[in-house]
Formats: sequence, structure tokens, C-alpha cells
Amino acid sequence: MRVALLLASCLVSCSSFSPELGSEPFVCGDVDPKCPDGYACITSTSGMQVCSDGTTVGSGSGSGSGSGSNTGTCSTPYTGVLATYSFTGATGSQASTTGTPGTIGITVGPITRSTGLTSAAGTGSINSSNWPTAATLDRFYTITITPPSGCKLAVTSAAVDVTTSGTGPTTAILATSADSFAAHVTLSTSAATTPTLNATTNGGLEIRIIGESAAATTGTMRVQNTLTFSGALQ
Repeated sequence: MRVALLLASCLVSCSSFSPELGSEPFVCGDVDPKCPDGYACITSTSGMQVCSDGTTVGSGSGSGSGSGSNTGTCSTPYTGVLATYSFTGATGSQASTTGTPGTIGITVGPITRSTGLTSAAGTGSINSSNWPTAATLDRFYTITITPPSGCKLAVTSAAVDVTTSGTGPTTAILATSADSFAAHVTLSTSAATTPTLNATTNGGLEIRIIGESAAATTGTMRVQNTLTFSGALQ
């Protein structure tokens, strides 16, 4: 009712006003005064020039519209060490070794053995026997790194110290769940390796250190000293 009265009043005393109503009470006139007393000509959220008394929804300029959601945006971006495993004092036959996250928010799972491996003694390491004598990928050490909610995890490098016994695996491989373990990075079995990686995921990333082609199932392969993964939260 109020809108109709205002429109009628404007049509009589302000012939420059448009009779077409928009999302606001009425459309601004073409010449000054474009609105009656108590009203201002503003740009509505739909882009129209409308007369408003400042009480209607959308009477503001609409600044910030669409800026709202940060869904999928990482609130804690970070570049550096993501996870570290220290085997100092370990016996080698322990069921697992816990990891340390490189920054707040990252969840780092322990390094454990896959099914089929047998724990073996080896000071300062996690050590196992019963590795396959064929070139298979079904026995490995595994860890999982999970980024905080809203962040993407990118693992770009590692420092891995793998050593095998004389009859242990002749090949050690690092693979990740980012590509369903399709890409294989070859690791040295006699010295520390610092491979470049390219593993990105929005959720938890499983990393496997795989041993294969052992000379005998009694041979061992261990991860020793320090195991480190670096990259970024994005």
C-alpha cells in the first residue's frame, strides 16, 4: 500500500519518475530530484537505480557479495617438513614407530608393516624379513599423512634410509596413493636416498616403501635412522 501511495505521489509531483517498480520500492527518476524527500537513489543488488529509504533488504551497495565461502581454502598454508620418523632407540622388531608432524593440523600415522612381513631385530630401525622373492608389490612399510580440513596436501620430497641384508630385497620402491601406487620411485638399498616426489591429494595420503626380489625370505630390509617427508599445505 505504501509503495502504491508513494508511486502515485511521484507520478503527480515528479513526472520524471519511472512507473516501473523494481526490487526496491520504485525506480529512480531521470532528472533531479530523482527521489522524494527521505529517499535516496542507490544501486540495488540487481544493478538497478532505485529509490530507497534505507530499510529495505538489499538497500546497500552489495559489496562483498560472493566473497563468503572459503570452502576448500587452506587456512593454514605451509611449506616445509610434513612428517618425521626417528628410529633412535628402536629395536627393529617393534610393531610400529610413531611420526612427528612438521606443523600444527597435520595428522601423521605410524610406520607399520603390511601383512606377510615378519618383524626382525635391528637396532635403530624398523626391520622385517619374509620379503617376496619375486617382483611383486604386496609387502611394504606404510604410513599415512593427512592434511587439516580445507587444505590440500602436496608431498614433494623425501629422505629415506633403506638397508637390506645380503639375501634381502634387491629392489626398494616408494609409491603413494595419489595415483593408486602406479608411479614407482626407486630407492637405494645401501644408502640414504632423497627422491623428488609429486603426490597431491585433498585427503589422507598413504606412502609405501616396498621391497621385492629378495634372494631368500630370510633376508631383511629395514628403514633406519630418520625418515622424512616434505612438501606443502595448500
